[in-house]
Amino acid sequence: MKILVISGFLGAGKTTFIKELIRRTGKNVVVMENEYGEVNLDSQEISQTSDVDILEFAEGCICCSMKDSFASSLLTISSSLDPEYLVVEPTGIGKLSGILATAQKYEYERISLLRPVTIVTPQSFYRYRREHPDIYLDQIENSSRIVFSKGENESPDILEKIAAEIRRLNPRAEIVCRHYTQQDDAWWNGLLEEERAAECSTWNTAAESAGRASKIHECTFAKARLRNPAELIVLLEDVIRGELGDISRAKGVLQCGGEWLRFDAADSRYGVTGAEGYAQETQCVFIGRTVKRRALFDRLNAGTDGAVET
Repeated sequence: MKILVISGFLGAGKTTFIKELIRRTGKNVVVMENEYGEVNLDSQEISQTSDVDILEFAEGCICCSMKDSFASSLLTISSSLDPEYLVVEPTGIGKLSGILATAQKYEYERISLLRPVTIVTPQSFYRYRREHPDIYLDQIENSSRIVFSKGENESPDILEKIAAEIRRLNPRAEIVCRHYTQQDDAWWNGLLEEERAAECSTWNTAAESAGRASKIHECTFAKARLRNPAELIVLLEDVIRGELGDISRAKGVLQCGGEWLRFDAADSRYGVTGAEGYAQETQCVFIGRTVKRRALFDRLNAGTDGAVET
């Protein structure tokens, strides 16, 4: 079983990248999803577009609080499902060094680590490096491939400037500046074949001392309902403007009037689509340095027993 870890900060686009990986390679893979919060939207999104086995970890991070469960799951998956490939999507606030160190302990003739990938959104690079250095730098410095996402509207000069910054942080990594959908099939297949270099037997944990430790708050809602889709649009506009806190990621499914909608907000962008294929139940999560919990309660018409903040 070959293990490919797809890392990246909150809202970087890891799930979308994994969907493209499955589509382009056509390989038999098992996906391990480590959601942050009491939602499972990413696993539902993957299952809609591909017939793959998906294992979910919630209520914790596989780099730290759930690393023992992660380790035992690797052995269980290898012995029971025995897939050729296991694709691991950690939570966006997971440290890549911790995940790789845990997986490395269980490498033997049937389990091996592939070169890890980190997804980076260029427009958020400077913000997250400043606000969450311990997590963000760890994900970049310990990756073998840095792949840009959501950079289609950025100028080539900006992309190259950020690539140069990343190259200084991790001179060994391959950096893909153009959108990954433009990569050829050989590159995609290489993601599932190229094992980590022998010299990467230990992982860079220097980012742990790179400034203050990140403090992340989460507010999840199991009860929420809006009167119409326009109210959701106004809410998301306020989220990306910072009116409801310093929120890095918001996503969910909820009822707006007579229809169910799915929303996603990150990197000063948001999207709203129909919720076909998703469970028709409220699942909303807001994650960031600060979250205005009471304001969200009021806006979403939710009672205090319908949310949990950690």
